Amino acid sequence: MARRKRATTRLLLAGSLGALALGALGTIPSTTGATPPSITIGASLPLTGPLGGLGSDQEAGYRQAVDQVNAHGGIAVDGMKRHVRLVIMDNASDATTASQQARDLVLKDGAVALLGGATPPISIPEGLAAEVAHVPFVTTNNPVDAFAAGDPSGWHYAWDVFFKEQNQAVAVSHFVNRCSTNKKVALFTDTEQDGVFQRPLYIAALKKAGDTVVGDYTFPVSTNDFTSFITQAKTQGAQIVIGQMILPAGVTLLKQMKALGFKPRVMIIAKASNAQSWVQALGPLAEGTGMELTWSPAASNPGTKYVEATLGKKLPLVDLASAVPDYGAAQVLLDAIKTAKSTNAAKINRALAKTNARLVIGHIAFQKNHTAVTHYAVGQWQ
Repeated sequence: MARRKRATTRLLLAGSLGALALGALGTIPSTTGATPPSITIGASLPLTGPLGGLGSDQEAGYRQAVDQVNAHGGIAVDGMKRHVRLVIMDNASDATTASQQARDLVLKDGAVALLGGATPPISIPEGLAAEVAHVPFVTTNNPVDAFAAGDPSGWHYAWDVFFKEQNQAVAVSHFVNRCSTNKKVALFTDTEQDGVFQRPLYIAALKKAGDTVVGDYTFPVSTNDFTSFITQAKTQGAQIVIGQMILPAGVTLLKQMKALGFKPRVMIIAKASNAQSWVQALGPLAEGTGMELTWSPAASNPGTKYVEATLGKKLPLVDLASAVPDYGAAQVLLDAIKTAKSTNAAKINRALAKTNARLVIGHIAFQKNHTAVTHYAVGQWQ
């Protein structure tokens, strides 16, 4: 199907080839002659805009999980197998649109549960909308501490499956210190929720490793001129650059670094660098930069061969590593519906709370703050 260009466009993804012709009706034939309604799950994703690369990987991961369930006949609800219908909307990387679409997916499309978009500015408003609607919501691509703080009163229907910020800071510190440098660091963090959480954790991890932060630069997400920061970092002799920002800002930073002749010995721009779009935008400038790995086949978790044989046939390795956490999050939600044997929101929510499973993304069991921590590692573009 062609990519939708308007934020309000709905994309109905039938979960298996046999259901495609009936996708518009949302029904499947049964052996009794009845036509049980499909189970509708909704997702508002950033398919376009600054987060488009992440949103595309999310779409692939979510769809694969639904395909797998439907290939086995769907989910038994109230004693009858029903296929799953995934309704995806493009929020164009806009938080207000994401929140409204989450409500529309429930009220207009009949979604019994929701899957989340990428990064805290998108998924937290979606989660808050799900809380108001009393509809289960499972998200990923949202560091867990930032998510937990997203609802000060405490989450009830929203759940997050992703890495912990402290683990990210330690892994990044280990990565930059594998290279021989003068241990002087320039730190670039934006003001999105994960940037705010990550900054002091980076500083603490670097200090413990004996590094010195000679440039600590914080800026709005929309910033497109880093020349004063770069000039200062160059003057201070920084040989390490660590960043936490979205793709367009990260690309701009590297291009301006090149223009100003600033050549650090080791660099990682978290969030911006963990999709194929990083290399597509930068070409040779991406060579040697660090990248986040929120999943790796090296972990050999259950289902690894399956995702390599399915998603791995459609995506390059780095996008596969980005899409698998989304596949896993969808598995968590679909398994909860299966366990509940119902589309009742409260029953699905209780099943989510009892999740205790070893999946392709690791062992998933939710804590009291509705988060489940997954693995985090750092790789390198070569």
